[in-house]
Amino acid sequence: MPKETKKANTSRAMNTYGAGLEANTLAMLDSTGAKDNRDANEDRLQYLEAVRAASLVPEHGIPPTNKMYQAMFRILRFGRALELVAASFHLLTQLHQRYPWVYISDEKHELDIVDEAWSPFNFGSDVDSGEKDISVRSSLFQELIQNMNKGVDESDLKILGNMFLFKYLVHVLKLDFTPRNQVFEETMNWSLLKESSLNLLLASRRVNFKLLMKDCLSTMCSPFDADGKSISLVELHKGMLSAMKELLVMIIELDASKKKADIEGITNRGDGVRTPALEIIVDELTYDEYLLSNFLQVFDDPKWKLEIVLQYLTKYIPKPSVRTRRSNTPQGEDLKTLNGILKTFSNGTNAKNITKKIGPAVVQILVGHGFLAQLTISNTNEGESITEICNSVIAALTNLKRVDQKIEILPFGKEVLFTAEMVLKTKA
Repeated sequence: MPKETKKANTSRAMNTYGAGLEANTLAMLDSTGAKDNRDANEDRLQYLEAVRAASLVPEHGIPPTNKMYQAMFRILRFGRALELVAASFHLLTQLHQRYPWVYISDEKHELDIVDEAWSPFNFGSDVDSGEKDISVRSSLFQELIQNMNKGVDESDLKILGNMFLFKYLVHVLKLDFTPRNQVFEETMNWSLLKESSLNLLLASRRVNFKLLMKDCLSTMCSPFDADGKSISLVELHKGMLSAMKELLVMIIELDASKKKADIEGITNRGDGVRTPALEIIVDELTYDEYLLSNFLQVFDDPKWKLEIVLQYLTKYIPKPSVRTRRSNTPQGEDLKTLNGILKTFSNGTNAKNITKKIGPAVVQILVGHGFLAQLTISNTNEGESITEICNSVIAALTNLKRVDQKIEILPFGKEVLFTAEMVLKTKA
């Protein structure tokens, strides 16, 4: 569906049409309070269909007004039927794709931001101002993530509704953050990201950032038994996990961009200081082998998965102060690449010490997932060839047995070895 971006002269005309559309559609909801649940739900479904017919179906639709967005969001948050919640979720996400409030101008390749655009978030006071205020505050967003860990009950509308709500809010954060971050990469204009919904959300004093990261990891790695559950529930759960991973990647990318801004000296004290998400993730994975294995299986962003592996292994690789001609220990720059770290294991003493510190199973998990992530990245670091990396992976894993005959190569480790060998055969 093509997005529509309106210029000033067109916007005035659309505002006139929008006012009429608003009056006609919202009238469907005015009397719902006096009706029983079935009739009220029918009125709400008719309202959603009316908005779809006016804003999405025509080639040149009428953008909804802020009051119309608010009414749709109220249905998403407080709908008393799953059909209503799902319908409002799908309609809102499609409308935001069609009528973005932040986008990159095709002509100037600059960021355009729609003035006074509606948002489901309220980054002012975290004190609820009354029942009529349906905006999501930072504290509620963190509660949503915490509640994702309480299991899934197909009969509990509140749990299912919260999953739809969380997916929608992450969708909004992504549509706002992605174009801002893209333009920041080109212009180094930190204010674009400073004013992003994601940054405002995380900057709130009501958000415990470290706890939020822990809850994200815990939710992503929690077991989910699909047996006996409906296909729609399984798909909803998959969608929630996908949204959780998207949120995690956005936070990591925001941290990376802020680090660049810090280096350039374009931030100030008001921007705050917090522990980077990657550092928290690596610390959490370091002390929980089960969490490490599950996380690397479900987290499928190759760039940041590789970075997590590199940061984890770098903590345990010896760093000699003096480079010698015969030294097999990588220096600082070498440790920024997977191949540089893998060469550490060619030294029996280094391999033995690292394996003793973190365990042979963890070594195989890290090396394997790092290798698989590297395979999916087209441009390897500093021109290293895939052939060289495959040879380094094979040497690292086989050297574990030479260091200690009691070490068992896990099924996952064997799969990695097989993959590396197959890649080498195709390159031969």
